[in-house]
Amino acid sequence: MDIIITIPKSTSWEEYQKELDLAENGEYVLNYQCRYFPRHTKTGERCYVAHEGKIKGFMIISGFSSKPFTCTTTGKKYKGNFIQRTGKFYKVEEKPFRSFRSFRYFGISINSVEQ
Repeated sequence: MDIIITIPKSTSWEEYQKELDLAENGEYVLNYQCRYFPRHTKTGERCYVAHEGKIKGFMIISGFSSKPFTCTTTGKKYKGNFIQRTGKFYKVEEKPFRSFRSFRYFGISINSVEQ
């Protein structure tokens, strides 16, 4: 089942776009920290991204990890569970979506605006 995550307001979309660009080139894996892994979601399903109250697009989930890592952008060290994404970011027509923490299951499929 697809999920949706929220990027914090403290992260600008321009800053996040730099990370998306690195992930699209295959140089980088984006890790989203969560308390527990989504039980009904598998590798290969969509992970939608919301920022400042709008759904921006989605990426394909590439894995799940509990391995600690250091962010190459900020240098900050993280421990916990991580939803991993890499590859293309598919932009969608922006739709309003109320912000939240962690992830939620997302049963609506939104098509990419790019072909």
